[in-house]
Amino acid sequence: MKATIVLIADNDAENYGRKLMLEAHKHGKMGFEMARLPQHVSLKQPFSIPNLEDMEEFFDEFAKELCPFEIEFELIDVFPTNVLGGLSSGCMSLRAKTTSQLADAQKRLNEGLYKKFGPCPAEHDEDYVFHMTFAIGGASFEAYQKAYEELIKKDYHQKHRFNKLGLLYYDDDRITPGTYFCYKVCNI
Repeated sequence: MKATIVLIADNDAENYGRKLMLEAHKHGKMGFEMARLPQHVSLKQPFSIPNLEDMEEFFDEFAKELCPFEIEFELIDVFPTNVLGGLSSGCMSLRAKTTSQLADAQKRLNEGLYKKFGPCPAEHDEDYVFHMTFAIGGASFEAYQKAYEELIKKDYHQKHRFNKLGLLYYDDDRITPGTYFCYKVCNI
């Protein structure tokens, strides 16, 4: 089993992400897999956990350390992925500006996880780019590129408030559709 801890968007950002999801779908027919989760910015990609109870206890304490803050989006990205059950597909996201507040939250999370659980490696620990995914899986990478060519024509510079922390749970380490969800949410 795996987990990740994410900053959850306020209503404005949630609605904005859902609107982008629909717009991308209209151009690329990739579906709505990302609708399984609230719009969010991950502080770390999925990592293995010993059990959900200990992770939930850690999550509750970590949530007390954070305060709401704004995240500024800069542009959209598209890249190939096989994250959903190993299927070759794509991912489209809004890239977030790395701020000291965002980097500090990630650093404190990683330090806290190490102190409580020991090493918790995750993909992209060394090269993580903060982002809010609005489309993933459900179509070929070519479909994602087609949608990207239309969506890239707009300006994505916006700031949105993130005032909640989410604990995402993955029952299947391969992260196949239907095996993950947002298990818990706390106000920060």
